[in-house]
Amino acid sequence: MNNRTMVQISLGEESISLRTYSRRFRSPQRFVILRSELERLVEKKWLVTNDIRSFAELRLKKAPSGDEVLVIRFSWLTDAGGDNLTGHTETVRLPFDRFHGYLAEKKTFGQEWRTLSLKEDWTPHIEFRSRQNLREITERPLLRHKLGLFLSRSLNWVDYERFVVTDDFVPYSFGFTSYTPNGRGVSGGIILHGQDDLKRAKYSLHT
Repeated sequence: MNNRTMVQISLGEESISLRTYSRRFRSPQRFVILRSELERLVEKKWLVTNDIRSFAELRLKKAPSGDEVLVIRFSWLTDAGGDNLTGHTETVRLPFDRFHGYLAEKKTFGQEWRTLSLKEDWTPHIEFRSRQNLREITERPLLRHKLGLFLSRSLNWVDYERFVVTDDFVPYSFGFTSYTPNGRGVSGGIILHGQDDLKRAKYSLHT
């Protein structure tokens, strides 16, 4: 399975239920979603719903191929006793055309559909609005490599569409603002630490 999550979907006339399985985690319950909620998802492209103590955020996104993908972010919560809860967050991605088509077939009522979560094959767009720091980095191959590697590993955030990156007052460093389909998201900094020795200097993310 290569650490990908298996999603089991049980189909009913008024609702569906989902369970997830992976090498590291198994969902503590079936998560029930009403079909009427899925109809709102098609219209609004975004939905938050709950079942027992757990929550799920559903979002429709376009993959680079142009195909529509259903991204579900689960927050699985269970009773830990003493008025306490424990939880686990998990994100799965399903091909929406297949998912929606399967739901539409009445002959599938009472059946189960199992599918692997899609691999995440897109990254947010990074838009530089830098007047000085980026130019200085491009003149230093070592820093150019460090920054490129850091951005590819650290800004691959699920459900974010783009990052706007601007100069920071710290040399070779930047501030950023993130954007989701719903508007402005997290802001922070991409700071180069240890500049006394640029060979050992490292970028880190501040939010």
